[in-house]
Amino acid sequence: MNYPDLKFWQKSRRLSTEIYRTVQTFPQEERGGLCQQLRETAAQIPTDIAIGASSKYHEFAIRQLQMAKAGLFKLETLILIAEDLEYIDEDKLDTILQDITACQKLMDDYARSMNKPKVKA
Repeated sequence: MNYPDLKFWQKSRRLSTEIYRTVQTFPQEERGGLCQQLRETAAQIPTDIAIGASSKYHEFAIRQLQMAKAGLFKLETLILIAEDLEYIDEDKLDTILQDITACQKLMDDYARSMNKPKVKA
């Protein structure tokens, strides 16, 4: 599978970029804390997808996809903490949460398609 063609990889990559831009507005004292966690988590999601999609082993690909999805849940939690600390406004939060949900749905659809039994002709 050519991972750049996967819509959820494309969307997760854009989400990662948005997170990087968002944390630039956080207070300086968060640069090594919450900012770093958000950046690392956001960057790991499309990376896990790319690694899984490039594997010829089905089980490994599924495991990487599960790791990417877990990363989305971690990212969601971290961004909610950032909102709790008033580092991001509600509009930005809503946009990011919508993007996370869209990625999760696309990944779920893809995972279901991977697990469908192959029909032999």
